[in-house]
Amino acid sequence: MNIKSKQRSFLAGLLLGAAGIITAHATANSFVTFSVDLGTNIANGTFTPGTETVSVSGTFNGWGEYQLTQVGSSTVYSGTVNDLTDSNGLAVDYKFVINTNGANNYETCADGNNRAANLPTTSGASVTVPTAFYGDSGAPTTNEITFQVDMSQQINLGLFTNGSSTVVVSGWFNGWPGGASTNVLTWTPTILVTNQYGLVSSNVYVGTFAVAASPGATVPFKFVENGNYEGTALVHDSGNNRFFVNPNPAAALTLATVFYNDQPFAPLSQVTFSVDMSVQLYYGVWTPSDGVFCQGINGNWNNNASTMMTNNPSASNTNIYYVTLTAGQGSGQSWKFTYNGGSGTVYEQPISTSGNNRTLTIPSQAAYSVQTVLFSDQTLNDLLSTAVNVSFAVDMTSAVQYGTTTAFNPSSDVVFVNGSWLNWASWTPIALASYQLTNNPVGPQPNVYSGTFSIPLGSALSVIYKYSIDGQDNEAPSGSNHLRIIRSIPTGAYSFPTDTFGNQYNEPQFGELSVGKGVPGTVLLSWLGAPNVTVQTSSSINGASWTTLPLTSGAYWSAGISSTNGLISQTNWPTAGANTFFRLLEK
Repeated sequence: MNIKSKQRSFLAGLLLGAAGIITAHATANSFVTFSVDLGTNIANGTFTPGTETVSVSGTFNGWGEYQLTQVGSSTVYSGTVNDLTDSNGLAVDYKFVINTNGANNYETCADGNNRAANLPTTSGASVTVPTAFYGDSGAPTTNEITFQVDMSQQINLGLFTNGSSTVVVSGWFNGWPGGASTNVLTWTPTILVTNQYGLVSSNVYVGTFAVAASPGATVPFKFVENGNYEGTALVHDSGNNRFFVNPNPAAALTLATVFYNDQPFAPLSQVTFSVDMSVQLYYGVWTPSDGVFCQGINGNWNNNASTMMTNNPSASNTNIYYVTLTAGQGSGQSWKFTYNGGSGTVYEQPISTSGNNRTLTIPSQAAYSVQTVLFSDQTLNDLLSTAVNVSFAVDMTSAVQYGTTTAFNPSSDVVFVNGSWLNWASWTPIALASYQLTNNPVGPQPNVYSGTFSIPLGSALSVIYKYSIDGQDNEAPSGSNHLRIIRSIPTGAYSFPTDTFGNQYNEPQFGELSVGKGVPGTVLLSWLGAPNVTVQTSSSINGASWTTLPLTSGAYWSAGISSTNGLISQTNWPTAGANTFFRLLEK
């Protein structure tokens, strides 16, 4: 069996430097006017003008505070910001915040997400968001909202048929029904659309429905064809849904026509996906009878006949599985490879995406093959060669459930951990009962909760996880997780550094190689390692060979000190008066 491996190195001599990371940001420039009506709060005594202040906080200012100003003697507070963070044509997320004696009280919106507003497509343009009531506490208004969706590409893909297939609108306002009997859209052949190729089609579905919501509330929704929800829209709220803002003052609203799944009509491409399952087979966590699937293309997130992959029994590596799927050229696609596990579908957790979906814009080619990858991007060296008891700890001081102002109550709330080694158990107290943490104060930190759990052989060294208050996914937005590395395994136990609830920290894979003054006759060698990382030495950077020191890998080494990134391995390295260079090698 030929299993792929990788090698990456980190070099250091007696003089070490740090390389910077260059991050590209999309240009953005929008002037946004926010306003909030505090009439309800003033009436019920939860806001006192002149004593308390109200701000707006969001993606535009890194969730800082921008204080709003009272409009005359009214109950409305307003302010205009220059959003240089969020891209033009997309959305800004935000919430209003009441400040009382230095304490911030974030509003809880009716839909459970952050507010969102569409930004203008032109750089430097302005937009005024309809005035909202703090916490969506205004008396609901009922408005006639017209939804429109173009199904041309779904028809082109053979996934939808005019006259027999059904598309509905499903959202917060109608309880998120996915069936075909509520809020059904009507095929309207009189609406003609000329696509980018000059072809005229009449595949738009329209429906007008009464929506009751607080004025200015953000109302999320999605389109659903034949019971299948469309994926994340290009312009979306913090819950990855389409949205509109309920008009204030009340008025009928016709939403712009959008393409289902944001996929315009385009020529088709036959796209071949492939994944190597050799590592999973080697560790016995997968067998061919479990099947292999490619979920997500065109929104098909199911293990079924259309996503099933097959291998080539005559190939040199029979553990590579393939499937060819039809997708529109130029369409943005998301997917993951999966298999059937004992407790349900097992989704890969790709290292390259920090556990999130793989993505690709389909090239303008009639046929295209995506490069073969390893399941979860894992080599043999990326997985545990033995079971390890891993200790988790989280500081719950000032912890607040994400998207709410509900603070953690140590007298009534409980804390759980969920993660990739569990194949992400259901977010319920029953499913997570075996992964409850207990209060174990650490020095001046009285609100630290911890627990030790066995992570089995064949699991990833990179552990992706998330904490929970009372069993719900409420530490951070969906897909925003902690990532830490099991750096040492010879004792069969390892402790992660203490996390802070809501701070989704991701450790570097390895590095921090340094040399310094040690005991006489030695230098102090330190490095951030892992079971798949070893120290190498050489007498010269150029030309000389490097000597690998296998015992310095985390499979054997356990001496060192704790750090924010876990165990920093250390040793006093003998000096002999000659040049010695060190580097780290990850296999």
